[in-house]
Amino acid sequence: MEFLGYLLGVPLIGGAIIYVLWVLLGWAGRRSTALRTGLAILARAIAVAAVAWTFWQALALFGSPAQAHVFGKVEAWSLVLALGFHSDALSQLIVLAASGIALAVVLYSLRAMAGADREPVFYAWVLWTLGAVSAAAMANTFPVLIVAWEIATVLLYLLIGMGRPEGKAGAMKTFVILGFADVCLLLGVALFLVASGDAAMMVSRSAAGRAVPTTGLGGAAMLLMAVAALAKAGAMPLHTWIPSAGEDAPTPVFALLPAALDKLLGIYLLARITFGVFATSAALATVLMVVGAATILLAVMMAMIQHNLKRLLAFHAVSQVGYMVLGMGLAAAILAEGRAAGGPTPGQMAVATIAFAGGLFHMLNHAIYKCTLFLTAGSVERVAGTMDLDRLGGMARTLPVTFVCCLVAALSISGVPPMNGFVSKWLVYNGALGVGGPLAITCLVVAIFGSALTLASFVKVIHSVFLGTRGTAVPEGDRPRESVAMAVPMVAMALACIALGVGGGWALEGLILPAAGAVGVAPTGVETAAGSISLAGGKGLWEPTTATALILIGIVIGLLVYLGSRALRVRVVPNFVGGENEESDEQWHVSGTQFYETIRRLPVLSGAFRDASDGAFDVYRLTGRYGQTLVERLRGWHTGLLAAYASWVVVGLVVLVIALAL
Repeated sequence: MEFLGYLLGVPLIGGAIIYVLWVLLGWAGRRSTALRTGLAILARAIAVAAVAWTFWQALALFGSPAQAHVFGKVEAWSLVLALGFHSDALSQLIVLAASGIALAVVLYSLRAMAGADREPVFYAWVLWTLGAVSAAAMANTFPVLIVAWEIATVLLYLLIGMGRPEGKAGAMKTFVILGFADVCLLLGVALFLVASGDAAMMVSRSAAGRAVPTTGLGGAAMLLMAVAALAKAGAMPLHTWIPSAGEDAPTPVFALLPAALDKLLGIYLLARITFGVFATSAALATVLMVVGAATILLAVMMAMIQHNLKRLLAFHAVSQVGYMVLGMGLAAAILAEGRAAGGPTPGQMAVATIAFAGGLFHMLNHAIYKCTLFLTAGSVERVAGTMDLDRLGGMARTLPVTFVCCLVAALSISGVPPMNGFVSKWLVYNGALGVGGPLAITCLVVAIFGSALTLASFVKVIHSVFLGTRGTAVPEGDRPRESVAMAVPMVAMALACIALGVGGGWALEGLILPAAGAVGVAPTGVETAAGSISLAGGKGLWEPTTATALILIGIVIGLLVYLGSRALRVRVVPNFVGGENEESDEQWHVSGTQFYETIRRLPVLSGAFRDASDGAFDVYRLTGRYGQTLVERLRGWHTGLLAAYASWVVVGLVVLVIALAL
């Protein structure tokens, strides 16, 4: 009862109070600056208090035994509709991560959203979003999950629409694609009801009783639910709403939802249905592996050629989903192989645990470092007023804290040890090696190559934004322009990236393996001792403490060499510049974006990049184009002749009779 009251009630009530105050006093605030300022300050205070309290309660709840509560039950025909919530290790992990990230974003927004036209409404919608995400993660029945899921979709649409006027199209695109995904989820639940016979439509494994085979209606049900989960997480081909929304949405909105909370919800649902609700077949596991590998490679290729920082980060947000889906697919594949042979062996269960833990850990890591990257992008935009990489540069002098935080997050997303992204990717790689076979090894190669391309892409970002000469959009002077309110959340998230990497063993033991057990993936095959991670059979060993010490020693040696080289006596002569003004940063500014133009112009890839940039593979655009063609064709058949309409009625009746007979 307590976890429901605080984790759901406080954000919902806090958001309602702010929204009511806005409705009652917002019109007067337009005429009174003092009233508008006071209303904004009150909204900020309520939002910070509500999110901080929710995070505190999530911390208190985490690690407690699984429990379920049902508040009201209605029996309608053969259905049992109940307002039920449950708390196990997986749902506790999602709620803890969601509330922690929401707290960081709300603190960041105190400066980033200050002075916005509808600032109090922003905080109200953020609180409601946190409540909806928590309700979806703790929903014990699919009807409750669907309602909370849809509320989160509507709030995402509203929050994206608070950005620039150009963002209205991106908000509508987001709503249409996720609305389609919600319909798939609803149809999948209906088929699950028929296939399982579970009138209560329970989500948790313990309540569902037994896994539903993915044959016939069960397979169709899981496929539809997986489409909803993948669209929410942003996997290909239902990913195009993320770059469209990221370019024009307010930075705090994108850092909170598409970059973090939507990923948490999408992968949460995928984990639930793949391992707790359904007995996933080898065919569906193969689909997940292929989707994961394709998402990694294709999205990172698109990210490399972007010139807009937010759009580049959005494509990376898509690419990283591939590692999560790949980890889930690998675990499902090895378990399906075991079930076909009469039951998974201890070795197969160990491999499944490694792969699943990697995918789930990457979900958590991605939410943290991607949120950090978007927060740093917002700090850059506040100073420079643009996200155009060609106009940025040399901002490490004016935004030193932002630079360090961005560097840490960039190393994390690129999988560089000892950051948190390395640990989760390393587990996925070992899972692929454990599964074996041509497909798994191909996915392994793609995943490693995608990580290398990610690092190459962020070399461009760090150079184009923070290093080199000052860009044309960067204010003159080296005076620090950090905002303390925006810097504190960035530092906290960057430190979390380091802590989850250096303490990878403790994080795996305390956060990930219990969550794996909640969906029936036994926490075997992974041993954690003194923070290190040891895989079964001597297949892998990661000692973050030792590795971190060696890395730090290497950095110190490098600094000593650098300082020693500066002490050397060298002959300095003026450069011959042919008459150009060598004092002008603009004259000598070299943008890092052009380095990757070679990739765009490769004979094999140039056409694919051009088509992708034009939206040739955009499901939303293709559906709109062909849908409009169909509408125009049907409209042409409306001739106004009664005989034609009567003929269509007869044809429709014949088709209906045949369908009912079959």
